[in-house]
Amino acid sequence: MKKLIYIKSLLLLTMFVSCSEENYEFGQIIIPSKIEFSVEVLGADATNPYGDGTGQVVFKTTANNALAFKYIIEGVEYVSPSGRLSHLFTSSGLNEYTINIFAIGTAGVQSNLVQTVKVLVLYEPPAELLTMLHLNSQRTWRIKAEGPDHFGLGPGLGDDPFSWYSASPNEKSYTGMYDDRYVFNEDGTFTHVTNGTVFGFEEYLNNDIGASGEEANDLGEVDHYPLDDYSANWTLSAPAGQETLNLTGKAFIGMYVGGNHQYKIMSRTDNEMVLQTTEGDEEFDWHIRLIAED
Repeated sequence: MKKLIYIKSLLLLTMFVSCSEENYEFGQIIIPSKIEFSVEVLGADATNPYGDGTGQVVFKTTANNALAFKYIIEGVEYVSPSGRLSHLFTSSGLNEYTINIFAIGTAGVQSNLVQTVKVLVLYEPPAELLTMLHLNSQRTWRIKAEGPDHFGLGPGLGDDPFSWYSASPNEKSYTGMYDDRYVFNEDGTFTHVTNGTVFGFEEYLNNDIGASGEEANDLGEVDHYPLDDYSANWTLSAPAGQETLNLTGKAFIGMYVGGNHQYKIMSRTDNEMVLQTTEGDEEFDWHIRLIAED
């Protein structure tokens, strides 16, 4: 079910500018207007108005004279140049969420609207998955750099995740990826210990986190993007029955490839797991093999 909500008038101007000064630098300043917003809850129909229980939702926003769009959901900010955002809600049960949407125009002027959406989530993570992830307290993970198939590129579910490219043991030792540590806590918090730098695509790092001044290699990758340790939150979900690890904000594992910061659990044992995440352009799936340190 797709519910379309048309906004015909300007709702809020959040940034004031001096036309005489800004016109000199930016040209004409035009405030975004005529915002049109839609939300599609996966599996929603007349019988199941709040979705099929997976929690997957797609937001779409358009506006005249908008250069990009920003969503704030549960206190987390998501930027979308196109206005399209795929989001996964993970709190069990039927919950109502407030969505703040911003249409961003020239020189940063913004128009804002607020909408609510109700979403049903039925998934409860199995106990053994939770124990594997955080040992009912805290657990630290790292990339299994010393082994084969620890980082690579491949097709979707059901195929060899490393069939298109697989890094050989310690192949990426010249980057800031192998010394990263990923700490999962029972209370749902996540800490990424970066040891000062991370590895990722320049385009996504600069757009999502900020320009660092570091030069990219021929593949568009920044080997050592400066980034301090940070904390976020994690949740588990299972859209279409696929166990998935979700990180909030800009948190990530392995290489920074943008996207929705969701990691499908391709395989897992008590001390090891293979994760799949989709690049921001939605064309490629990247895979990481993690091993527990304890």
